[in-house]
Amino acid sequence: MKLKVPQLTIATAVVFCHRFFHVETAYEFDTMVMATACLFLAGKVEETPKPLNDLAHTSYYLQQKRNDPTHVEGSEQEGHVELRETILRAERILLHRLAFDFNVQHPYKHLLSVIKRLSQTGLIEEDSTKSLAQVSWNFANDSLRTSLCLEYDAKHIAEAVVYLATKFLSSKFELPKKWWESVDIDPNTSELIGNRILDLYEQSGREGVIHVQSSV
Repeated sequence: MKLKVPQLTIATAVVFCHRFFHVETAYEFDTMVMATACLFLAGKVEETPKPLNDLAHTSYYLQQKRNDPTHVEGSEQEGHVELRETILRAERILLHRLAFDFNVQHPYKHLLSVIKRLSQTGLIEEDSTKSLAQVSWNFANDSLRTSLCLEYDAKHIAEAVVYLATKFLSSKFELPKKWWESVDIDPNTSELIGNRILDLYEQSGREGVIHVQSSV
């Protein structure tokens, strides 16, 4: 079963997961169950709710598939009914851990704003904005695999992923020295955040990824 959850809802669910598991004692909870509870809650917060039965069914299937790669979808009816109640209990725990604070700011709209300013100031051509936005967006998504969302505000993450994307696309367009001053980007903070994202690829065994070098 494909849940077809919007990207923004997934991002909110991931932030909820980070907030919950940031507390050391939270590791006593089953990660799959709590992740499902985060997705269930995020759907309601972002007004893109998914039926609990569908979430429980998919979660149970994935758990069975993880334990037994030969497992075939379609035999989850009894198991997912019990899991459904477990998810509801996990959601209640999550609500209290979050202190009912559902405010989540994502970097997506901020990064588009930065790119728009780059275009308006003539630093990049209009036909380069799409590729810059796509690469920046990908870096923003990957940043959710770290705890950056707990350490920096969305605006700084947005600036950092655009800063990082300009380096990866440097062969496609050339920016003047200290271009970031024209759009109020702090290069030092952007490099710190960018290197944290690049660390993910090194840990994943990707070759050819180099830390962002200072251009200040």
